[in-house]
Amino acid sequence: MTKYNIGILLILSLVGCMQSSNKTEKKITASGRQAVLPDKDSMPAESIFHLTDSFQTQENIPFTLSMLKGKPTVVGMIFTNCTYACPRLTADIKNIADSLKDEKEKVNFLLVSFDTKRDTPDRLKKFADEKGLNKNWILLHGSEYAVRTFSVLLNIQFEKDAEGNFSHSNLVSVLDKNGVLQYQKEGLGAVHTETITTIKKLIQQR
Repeated sequence: MTKYNIGILLILSLVGCMQSSNKTEKKITASGRQAVLPDKDSMPAESIFHLTDSFQTQENIPFTLSMLKGKPTVVGMIFTNCTYACPRLTADIKNIADSLKDEKEKVNFLLVSFDTKRDTPDRLKKFADEKGLNKNWILLHGSEYAVRTFSVLLNIQFEKDAEGNFSHSNLVSVLDKNGVLQYQKEGLGAVHTETITTIKKLIQQR
């Protein structure tokens, strides 16, 4: 078993101890429609969907990660006051989306903010508009606990400085339709040929 799998199982076992024992849960999706979330016992042990903390989207709608179920998801972690790395990482993911052409409708594009104090839903909405991120993009604000747990599950490191900004990993992560990490690429302006190949393979899976 890889270090990633061992780490995620340990974290998810702790998360599971802190969550309700209910096996189904009703939430409101990003489109405003009610959805019954999947039975967590049916999800792979490595799935990040076991993290059931509630986030808020850029539209200020409650959101849990399992709402991503059913499509591959491309993930980046950013903060909107970042002046260099985060806009570059966002642009990299936009380029991935553009490379998928019509198939991008079959993929979720997710940005989760490190900045739990400043990156309110309104601020994330403004950032999405500034960067031309369409309805396929979900930008999330969460609690410090939820954001830190999410980052650990994807092995993304970050640290807050005295001015309230962040030093952080620059990783593009690809999850399958069940929330299991399938591929990661590090670096700004990286060549994402393998990332795109991985996404296309995941789209084809039933």
